[in-house]
Amino acid sequence: MKKRDILHYIWKYRMVAHDKLRTPSGKNIEILNIGEEDGNIFRNGCVRIDGSEREGDILVEPSEDDGSAALCVVSPESPCPTDPDATLVIEPGKHFEDEFLAISCGKRPCEETINATDTLHTNSYLSRLLIERIEDKARRITATHNLSDKRWEETLFRTLARNFGFGIQGEAFEQWASILDLTAMGKHRDNLMQIEAVFFGQAGLLETESIPEYYRVEAERTPYYTELKKEYKFLKAKFNLQQVDHKIWGGSGTPHLRIARLAAMYHKGNVTLSGIAECDTLDELKRLLQTPIGGYWSNRTHFGGTTTTAKPESISTKHLHLLIINTIVPILYSYGKHRKDNNLCNKAEDHLHLLPPEDNGIIRTWEKMGLHANCAADSQALIQLKKEYCNKKRCLDCQFAYRHLKSLLGK
Repeated sequence: MKKRDILHYIWKYRMVAHDKLRTPSGKNIEILNIGEEDGNIFRNGCVRIDGSEREGDILVEPSEDDGSAALCVVSPESPCPTDPDATLVIEPGKHFEDEFLAISCGKRPCEETINATDTLHTNSYLSRLLIERIEDKARRITATHNLSDKRWEETLFRTLARNFGFGIQGEAFEQWASILDLTAMGKHRDNLMQIEAVFFGQAGLLETESIPEYYRVEAERTPYYTELKKEYKFLKAKFNLQQVDHKIWGGSGTPHLRIARLAAMYHKGNVTLSGIAECDTLDELKRLLQTPIGGYWSNRTHFGGTTTTAKPESISTKHLHLLIINTIVPILYSYGKHRKDNNLCNKAEDHLHLLPPEDNGIIRTWEKMGLHANCAADSQALIQLKKEYCNKKRCLDCQFAYRHLKSLLGK
C-alpha cells in the first residue's frame, strides 16, 4: 500500500483537523472544495491560503523531501507544483499508516469501533445505508421497467413475481414472469380458470413430466387439471404462447401455491400501483396483498397431490412483511422518483420504519457485535452494510473504519 493511497484517503474524507492545515512555511489553509475524484487527482479543487484562494487540481503525492505526505494545488496550465506555499503537508503517523495497511489487507476494525461510536453517528450512518439499499433496488426496478416496455403495471407484476420466489426461486419466477403477455391476458382477466391455465402452462407445470410419478395418475383424472390443460392448449395457440422448462423450478420446493396466488391477484386486479400508492398504513397494504386462494389449492400443494390440513388461504405475516420490504417499498420509491413525487418516496421509506426488523443470520451477527435493528429500516441498512461493504471487502469505505482511522490520525 503506497503512501499516496493513504493521502488520497485522508483528503477524500477530510480527515485532517482544520487547525492542522498548514503549508511548509506555516501559512493557514482552508479547504473550500476538495475537488472531483479522478484517480490520484481531485479535479477543480479550491483552497484558501492566508485569505488568497487557489483554484485548480489537487495533486496527491508524497513529499520527496522528508517522506511525509503532501497535497499540492496545481493549475490546469501548470500541472507540476512549483509554489511551495500551494502545498499542504500532512503527516499521518506510523500508527495510522500501519492500521490503514492492515485494514486494506483484510483487518476488520468494526467490532472494536461499533461500541465506541455514539448513537447519533450510528443512526446517521444507518440512514445513509438505507438510502443506498433503496436506491440499489430502485435501479433494478428501472431495469425491469425498461424490459417491460416501460409499463408500470407489468413492472409491478414482474417484481412481485420475483419476490414470490423468496430468494431461492427468485430467478425462476422472474424468468417465468418475463414471458407472460399480460396485455393479451387482460382480455381474459375476468376468467380465473383461464388465467390459471396460462400461468401454470407457461410455467411448464401442466406438462406430465413436471408431476412426480406417484402423483401423475391422480392428476390426470382430476377434472381441474384436465380442464387447465384444455384451456392452455387453446390459449397457447391463440396467443402463440411460449413456456419455460419446468426444470427451472428445481427441487427446492414447488411453486404451485405461489403461482395460484399470483393468478388470483391478477384476476382480482386490486394490486396496482395506484392502489399501493393510496395505502397510507401498513394494515391497508397487508389487506391489499392478502388475496385469498381456494378451490383446488385450499388443501393441496401440487397437481395430483394428496389433500393436506394446511391452510394456504392467507399469506403468512413474515412473508407479507418480506413482500412489502422487497416489492412495495422499492417500486413505490421508483414510481415516486419517476413522477417526481417526493411524498411517494417518503411514504415508501416510512413503511420500513413501521415494520419490525427482519430476523436472519446477517442481523443476528450484527446484534452480537453491538448493532441492533429496531425496525425494517435498520435491518435493511445492516444487510446493505454486510453485502456491499463487508462481503466486497470495502472496509475502507465503511464509516466504522473511517472513525477508527480518524481517531488514530496524528498519533
